[in-house]
Amino acid sequence: MGSLFKKRCAFAAVLGMFVLAVAPFASANPSEIYASDACSPSFNVALMDPNACTRNGGMPFDAFIALLGQNKRMGAWHFSAPRVNVSAGSSLTVENRGGETHTLTQVTQFGGGGIVAPINEIIFGTPNPPTFFFGPFNFVPAGGEATIPSSTLTPGTHLFICVIHPWMEETVVVR
Repeated sequence: MGSLFKKRCAFAAVLGMFVLAVAPFASANPSEIYASDACSPSFNVALMDPNACTRNGGMPFDAFIALLGQNKRMGAWHFSAPRVNVSAGSSLTVENRGGETHTLTQVTQFGGGGIVAPINEIIFGTPNPPTFFFGPFNFVPAGGEATIPSSTLTPGTHLFICVIHPWMEETVVVR
């Protein structure tokens, strides 16, 4: 009986550690996503806009352009999860934790271009590739947030991109 008690205590301890490790993820708000990037102040110089990037450190603009040309996307420029589930009647908040402005713009399909002709040229080879966005662009400045109202999020699957960085894709499933 002492051995069984020790096994149960060990199991309870392992289960407790698992719950403590998983609890922060389970409690995350499914109605909130984050936009991130790794811009550096060199973006301000290259884009001739003193407010293009509001963070210190990060990836230099010339490295960004070189890697974008090579990969057609930049992993550090992304939404926090490629897919979120939202309850019907809920709104969706996007918080910009990056240094650049981003958007959360609804599209009919992924794979189209955005609103920045030079980025479209690098990714698609044309400044005017097909675009699939509709509705408001929902611009979110660095450090800001925007809310997609529940009236927009009808039951079903909704696709969103950043129209500045069109490889940033988000799928929202409303149930």
